[in-house]
Amino acid sequence: MSGPTGPAPARPLRVALVMVAVGDLSGSGGTERQFADLFRFLHGRHPGQVALISARASVGRLRAAGRLPADSGVIALPLGAQPARGWAGIAWMTLRLLWTTLGRGFDVVHLCQPTPIYVPYAAILTSLPKTLRPRLVMTVVDCTLAHNLVAEPAADRYERQVVDAHRWYSRWTRLDGVYSWYRAFVAVAAAQRLFPVTTVMMAARYCFTDTARFTPAPVKENLVVHVGRLSVQKRPLLFVDAVASLRERYPDLAAAWRFEMFGGGPLEAGVRQRIAGHRLDDILTLSRTLDMSPILARSRVFVSTQAFENFTSLAMLEAMAAANAIIAEDLGQTNEFVHHGSNGLLVRGSSPEAYADAIAACIRDVESADRMGLASRDLATSVHTIEHFADDLTSFWHDVLAGRVGAES
Repeated sequence: MSGPTGPAPARPLRVALVMVAVGDLSGSGGTERQFADLFRFLHGRHPGQVALISARASVGRLRAAGRLPADSGVIALPLGAQPARGWAGIAWMTLRLLWTTLGRGFDVVHLCQPTPIYVPYAAILTSLPKTLRPRLVMTVVDCTLAHNLVAEPAADRYERQVVDAHRWYSRWTRLDGVYSWYRAFVAVAAAQRLFPVTTVMMAARYCFTDTARFTPAPVKENLVVHVGRLSVQKRPLLFVDAVASLRERYPDLAAAWRFEMFGGGPLEAGVRQRIAGHRLDDILTLSRTLDMSPILARSRVFVSTQAFENFTSLAMLEAMAAANAIIAEDLGQTNEFVHHGSNGLLVRGSSPEAYADAIAACIRDVESADRMGLASRDLATSVHTIEHFADDLTSFWHDVLAGRVGAES
């Protein structure tokens, strides 16, 4: 994939990135980490032109994770230890957001998280004349959404909540723009007319991570990692079963490597039970950490068992920047991150045996795995960069401000 087709418009906009509720960032929270990094980059590029609006408690979590080293440009709202909890909390947050974003000279307000807590704010803001308010846009980040909008009901409660939240935005707000991580959602949203014809829609072409923070260690270890929320969408049990299949079918290979999982979520107890049931405790561990950079620096291979999609996975791109060979199923736009045989292997199918075969093929030749890792690093530093991402997103904001509905890519 080449870089942006042209430079972003010269005049920097005044943009507010809204990300009030930030939860546990140990092994998940890719959207939150990515937008915090984007804010730091844009604030450094155009001081005073971009603000991050968040809750004080959330700012503390981002700072603890190393994503916000300074206060400049950050608007921390006093919303309590658990912001936007319950109707009273949402009402208080809505009032604070309206007070903070109206009449302050912002051209665009960008809702970084498509959660339902912002629906009242979005409904009120977009009911005002455009001459009195900033344009309002939202990011769509869930890879299951396009599938579940077409083939309901969704697989689990979380996915049903995601569908419901986006239908609330469709019904109660008139968003000026939608920036989707995935082309599939743009296509489905257009087909189902989820948003007004005046809504500018664009699919991301790039992702990014901090390639100075995520770097390879001088010496790599025989370590395979799996990172992500322990939910149905991420299919962590498939990874456990794949390691069990690897040990059963390739015992000598499995004995020479370690396998580590990082993350938490509703399937955590089930994952631990599955590890114990397969008697993998001696080679496979499950834990959490706020900072994956030292682990990914040492590991050689990153495995994703995520369903539907892997493109824009921040955990995967962090592993790529740290020079890991990547193994993932060939679905969605995954091949934009994983070039089969170059920086990793694309798995055909979603069986434990298929993943075990791919892992075995990758770890059998350490030198080949390391070459794939270097190719991953090259993709993260030359193609999927913060410069490319920021230029595309800034162009999208200008399109929204100008009302260029046909500008999506």
